[in-house]
Amino acid sequence: MKRIALSIVFCLLFASAAFAQTKSPVEGVWKIAEVVVPATAPDAKGTAMTVSNPQPGLIIFTKGYYSGVAVTGPQERAAVAPPKDPQNMTDAEKIARYEQWRYFVASSGPYEIKGSTLTMRPIVAKEVAGMTTGSQLTWEFKLEDAKTLRLTPTDQSATVPKIKLTRLE
Repeated sequence: MKRIALSIVFCLLFASAAFAQTKSPVEGVWKIAEVVVPATAPDAKGTAMTVSNPQPGLIIFTKGYYSGVAVTGPQERAAVAPPKDPQNMTDAEKIARYEQWRYFVASSGPYEIKGSTLTMRPIVAKEVAGMTTGSQLTWEFKLEDAKTLRLTPTDQSATVPKIKLTRLE
């Protein structure tokens, strides 16, 4: 449930558009500290869920651009043995790799801030849907203090989680 919702978040979140001339209040390196998945999100099964200690995830905002990566699946992921022939992997070797990377999400692109609205437009993303023309995610952002940023989706609030970030730098 949270995997699909976070995949959507990161594909869209990490592809934003902005060319700010002054330093943005979100510029810096942020760690994903909490995720609130709405009950209507894919795989939520009608129950909202707060994940207070999510898998690792980082969002880096620079002047006008962002990049984000996160792991959205189980805490434990099995290591995968190297393939015997990397150019001709067996179906079993391909499935093992799929199981390892399917919980990984990533996207990057420009972002724009207008008032308390953060709009992100992916240019590069793990999933094709995150890079299609017109893809964007709009968030209402709130800086609670210098080290805490909350993002609440405005255009996909029924399926995209709310995210709490803590500043690392």
